[in-house]
Order: sequence, then structure tokens, then C-alpha cells
Amino acid sequence: MLDAGRKLFAKIHKQKRHANPNHDVHFMAREMDDWLVQGVESMVDGSYTPRYLKRHYFTDEMVDQLHLSDRIFQNIVLKQLKPTFPYVMNPNCYHLHGPSGVRLATQRIRQVLRDQNPKYLIRADIKSFYKSIPHHQLVQDIKQHYNDEKVQAMLLQIIINPIETPRGYKNPDHGIALRGPLSQFFSGIYLKPMDDAFNSMDVTYLRYQDDLLILCRTKRQLQRCKQRMMAVLKERSLRLSRKKTRIGRIELGFHFLGIHYPGTQTPDNTKVEQAVDRAVIQVGVAQYIPLLSWGGQISQRIIKRLRWIVSSRTQGRYEKHASKLNKWLLMGCLPAESEFTCIVGPSGG
Repeated sequence: MLDAGRKLFAKIHKQKRHANPNHDVHFMAREMDDWLVQGVESMVDGSYTPRYLKRHYFTDEMVDQLHLSDRIFQNIVLKQLKPTFPYVMNPNCYHLHGPSGVRLATQRIRQVLRDQNPKYLIRADIKSFYKSIPHHQLVQDIKQHYNDEKVQAMLLQIIINPIETPRGYKNPDHGIALRGPLSQFFSGIYLKPMDDAFNSMDVTYLRYQDDLLILCRTKRQLQRCKQRMMAVLKERSLRLSRKKTRIGRIELGFHFLGIHYPGTQTPDNTKVEQAVDRAVIQVGVAQYIPLLSWGGQISQRIIKRLRWIVSSRTQGRYEKHASKLNKWLLMGCLPAESEFTCIVGPSGG
């Protein structure tokens, strides 16, 4: 554990080597043999207690920041817990794979869409997930899966860690640090009942932190999955985000983990009609282009024909999308620019 802590701190120190001379990282580098050894010894005997979280307020978010030493110690704890994941965590929880979790989830989704051809989906997002986790329920879940009293004591101190704010100290009974090293571990433990609820169902279930995806082949499966998901969310005291949740057919395509999976819906009729109009206009104009070089032989009938082609093919589209307040609609709906120039009279030099 000491070697892992030294390697991690060396990486952080290298990133912050240009920090302010009064930054904590420089003092920690000089006294690394003291605080690192004491922290590892406290983790071994189960008496590790992290420093207070420090809350920072920004215009668009609020962040609870761990002290640099606690970030290193909790990374060490995570490395000690990772060998237990195959026996505790659900394999459909992809954020526990680290940076490769998105790639693995994407590969499975594409394989299911290609081989099983599902018709319905549930794309759900849990509202304020990390802020809504109750401490007492999370502690009970940890005690259910980990019998070591030292591990239980360390994780308990990390969960109930007080927060230092500009207005004093707070001891909340809900929420965990969003960017902490153990936040993904706590997420996997707390939503394990959700992950296990779909093991016996013939559907495809994936979860990445607070993002859920369920692919179903029939509407009956969709309704059963929806009922089971809402029951688990109610039991876990969680709610769905209405803006980011979608339940229905898969024809329209969907987004998951920043990747768009297209559906099979035909293009919009208006767009198709506009594309055909442009093609017809270009073909109608092209058949008269060879006559333009003869100048004086172009008759007034051909010019009227060109104007009629352009105006007739664009008038319907302009009238369809124009507002009643557009005064130019009464002036004939002529295009602002033309792709060619018609010359009436003799040509040559």
C-alpha cells in the first residue's frame, strides 16, 4: 500500500509542479514519509478517519472536494476492494470497469441491436442520484456484503464525513462526494437491487452510474420492466429525471453515454420534397443552358418557361413555411439569386 500511495502522489505532484509555492502539494512532498505512513497504518487497523470535505460554490454547480491526502488513501482502499467486485457487484454495472466501461457497454449494445433486434427500450436517468443516497441505507448495504469490521468502520467514516462550508460545518444524512475515488463503488452497492432485479428477465440491461438502458423485444416485457424499475426506485428513495428519461419504441433511435444509435424511421416528408424540388429545378434549367450561347436566338417563350419553372417549384415551399406577416409573399415568390444569366439580343464582339 505504501508503494501504491507513493506512485499515486508522484503522479499528482508531477501534474501540480507549477502550482503556487504555498500549495499543499509542496508541503506534502517534503513530509511524505510522515503522513503517508501514518495514513496506511490507520487503514490497516481500521481507524482511518478522513479530513473534512471542503465545499466550493460556483455559478453553475457546487463541489465537495476531498483533501489531497484523503484522495490518495481512498484510492488505496478502492484497489483493495476491487478483487471483491466479481463476487459482490453485478456484471451489468459497467462504470466499475473504469475508462474502458463506455467502450464495453457500446460493444454490447451494438451486438444486441444487430443480433436480437429489440423493438422497445427504457432509457432512464436518475435525478440527483449521488445527492439522494441516504447514509443509513448505504451503510446497511455495505454491512450486508462486507463482514470485516475494519472495512465497515473505514467506509462508515468516509460516508458520514462532515462538510466544511463558508457558513460553518454541516453533517448531512444524504449524499456522497461526487468526484471521490469511492463514489463509483458506492453507486454499485446502492443500486445493486436494481441491477439484480433484471437478471431473471429475458431483456438486455445496462447501467453506467445513474444512467440505465433496458432493451426489450415485446411490449409486454417493456411494461414488466417499467413496473419493476419503478418499484426498486421507490424502495431506494430515488426518482427519475423527466427530461432525460425515455420509454417507448426504438424506431426513432436513442442516445446512451454520448453515443447516438440511429433508428429506422423514414426521413421527414417536407425534407424529401425539398430535395426533389431542387433536383427538378436543376434538371429543368440544365436543358436550356446550351441555348444560352446563341444569344439572339433565345425567344421570349423560353425565358418565360425558365421563370415559370423556378417560381412554380419554389412557391409552394415558400408559402408553406412563410408567416402571414411576410410582405414579400405578395410579390411573386421569386428567388433572391439565380444560378445563371440570360442575355437577350445579339452576342459576340
